[in-house]
Amino acid sequence: MDNNTPSMKSSEACAADGAWERLDQLELSARISILEDIDPFRIPFQKAYEAGVIVPVLRANGKARIDVRCAALFFKRVLNDLRATWVLLQTGYTSQAASVTAALYENALATICLTISSKNIESFLKADSGEIPWSPMEMCRMVVRHEGKSPPSKDYENAWRALYAHYVWLCQSKHPTAGSVIHDASASDLGAKGYVVMALPNVRPADTPFKATVAVMALLRTLDGIDAFASALGYPDSLPDDYDLAARVKQARESAWGAYEPYLKKDNPITIARSWFPKKYPPVS
Repeated sequence: MDNNTPSMKSSEACAADGAWERLDQLELSARISILEDIDPFRIPFQKAYEAGVIVPVLRANGKARIDVRCAALFFKRVLNDLRATWVLLQTGYTSQAASVTAALYENALATICLTISSKNIESFLKADSGEIPWSPMEMCRMVVRHEGKSPPSKDYENAWRALYAHYVWLCQSKHPTAGSVIHDASASDLGAKGYVVMALPNVRPADTPFKATVAVMALLRTLDGIDAFASALGYPDSLPDDYDLAARVKQARESAWGAYEPYLKKDNPITIARSWFPKKYPPVS
């Protein structure tokens, strides 16, 4: 968008005419254009989703150590968010996928926290608002404590900060931030002429590391939720082989990292380097 946009009379042809319909073709073209980049994540998403559908069925084995009905509500949302993330990623709407993944992150943390103890379930049920009674930061700390890391140890501090930093990164797109909207504008960049204000999938190579990072974050948090759900249902140490659950999770996790590995050292257009979080909570050495 530049400062010399001419005014258009209502009787003249308008670029908006048919623009909504043209998006269907643009999105189809985007799927074809970015298929090679995003396809390595297809199997991890598939296997993670399949494992997510299987894990609640373990309740029938009668080994549950805690009531999972509250956790199941949030875990179902995790699976919806996982699918929505994939649909948006393969269509080129990366920032929107990151926004959904931020919600997935919160729902996965809620799932885990509601499988930790009956006291947590009681706290949730007593909340008149219907909202989770813990902030995302509080849930990250709770999850890390449940993993056996105790405050104020360095391991505890660095673990919860790393977990929460991923959520902060996703929120750079979920919330209105300069870096995110400037990157989004690159999808319709016209060079020296500015950019077009319109919805448009981002198929540019510079966006691929962004897509990959959103994908791996969605997958890892979903798999964490699966592990927590299985633990609550009586499998705290290892996943059972029922319906190949253990094998599906193993394949999802390994193939997710394999798909992401090429992007570990690539420049990412979204960063939290200048955000409040690393300034207030730097790594503890």
